[in-house]
Amino acid sequence: MKKTTRWITRTAILLALTLAFQSLRAIIPKVTVPGMGDLDQYIIGSLVNACLIIAAITVGAGGGIVISILAPVIALLQGEIAFPILVPFVSLGNAAIVICVALLYEKNKIGSFAAGIIAKFLCLYITIVYVALPLIVPQLQGPKAQLVPKMLSFKFSWPQLVTATIGSIIASAVLPLLDKAFSR
Repeated sequence: MKKTTRWITRTAILLALTLAFQSLRAIIPKVTVPGMGDLDQYIIGSLVNACLIIAAITVGAGGGIVISILAPVIALLQGEIAFPILVPFVSLGNAAIVICVALLYEKNKIGSFAAGIIAKFLCLYITIVYVALPLIVPQLQGPKAQLVPKMLSFKFSWPQLVTATIGSIIASAVLPLLDKAFSR
């Protein structure tokens, strides 16, 4: 298979998996645990992060960035992202983990995961809390004006560290299987 065809095929498969995992929102019951938030965020976020990391390693930063951009667009269409202004910031956070892993993986696998996890968290938290929220809050009225900033600040804080960490563990388990399959 030609290199370009292989890249397109693998990127498309990883994008399809990412979108399939995001579609689990339709079947996973919405369960909120006090102090932890919605459990579906941990399941779906971990699976999406695994796809981003696997993309970074198997198709490189370019394929991973394609998925990084399209995943939040689909989340917006699914109603998971409530404000369109959040899409570029979520894309940036996704791209941060992809770029770190793509650039550092060959030098230090665990270090690439750690750098990606921290970069994603920092990108999301800083851009959501300090850029997006100041743009969103003036548009809100009533009880939402106080609830939305707290909810978004929480959703894009430490749960992002958890889902990216679980995603890297999943990716670590899947990558050796892909290496075997790709070598055939």
